[in-house]
Amino acid sequence: MSKLLILCMLILPLFAKEPNFGKYDGSAVILDLNSSQRTIFGTRADERLSPCSTFKILNSMIALDTGAIKDENESVKWDGVVREYPVWNHDHSMRTAIAVSAVWFYQEMARHIGAKQMLEYVRKAHYGNEDTSRTLTDFWLGKGSLKISPNEQVDFLSRLVRNDLPFSSRAMNIAKDIITLKKHGDYQFAGKTGSCTNVGWFIGFMKQDNKTTLFAFNIKGDGASGKEAERIAYEYLQNNE
Repeated sequence: MSKLLILCMLILPLFAKEPNFGKYDGSAVILDLNSSQRTIFGTRADERLSPCSTFKILNSMIALDTGAIKDENESVKWDGVVREYPVWNHDHSMRTAIAVSAVWFYQEMARHIGAKQMLEYVRKAHYGNEDTSRTLTDFWLGKGSLKISPNEQVDFLSRLVRNDLPFSSRAMNIAKDIITLKKHGDYQFAGKTGSCTNVGWFIGFMKQDNKTTLFAFNIKGDGASGKEAERIAYEYLQNNE
C-alpha cells in the first residue's frame, strides 16, 4: 500500500466523492479522530440495523473479561455440525474464528457468558439500542433484537481505539489485534465485516503517524453482504488517491 493511499485514507477531504454503492442503498460514516471531523455519505447514518457479525468485536471483549474464554488463542472444540462454510467446520480459537466470522464459535461464547452478564455488558458499552432480548445465541443476527446505526458503530470504535470502554485494557487490546488486517511499522488497518440477509457492514479503523480514522460502511439491498461492503469501502479509499 502506497504512502499516498494511506495518507488519503486518513485525511479523507470534505470534497471527496461519494462511495460507489452501485445497486445498493448505502451509507458511510468516516471520523477523523484527531480533528473530530465526521464525514457522512448517504441518508441512513442514524438508521439502526442488526450489527450482524460486527458484534463479534464486542462479544470478544465480553467473553475475555467474564472468563468465558482464557485468551484469543484458546481452542474451542467444534460441535461437529456441518455448516454452510467449510472454514467454520473445525476447532477454532477466537483469533481464527473472528477471521472467518464463525458464527457457532461466538454463539458458544454467548452461552458461556450467559444472558445476565451479556445484557449487563452491552448496556455498559452503550452499544446501539442495548436490546439483547431475543434468544442469547442470535440477538445480534438477522431479525434479532439488537440494532446499531453507522454513527453508533463509529462512536463505539472511537471508544475502543481510545481504550475508553468498560473492559480491561487487555480485552480491548486483544479485540483490536484480532481484527487487524494489515500492520507494518506504525501503520495499522483493522476491520470487521458483517452480513445478514440483504444487509452488509464493514467497520474499522486506520492508524498512521499518530493519526486515526474510523469508518462504518453499510449497504442494503438484494445481495448485500459484508464482503460487498468491504469491497465498496476499499474502492472508495483507492479512488481518493
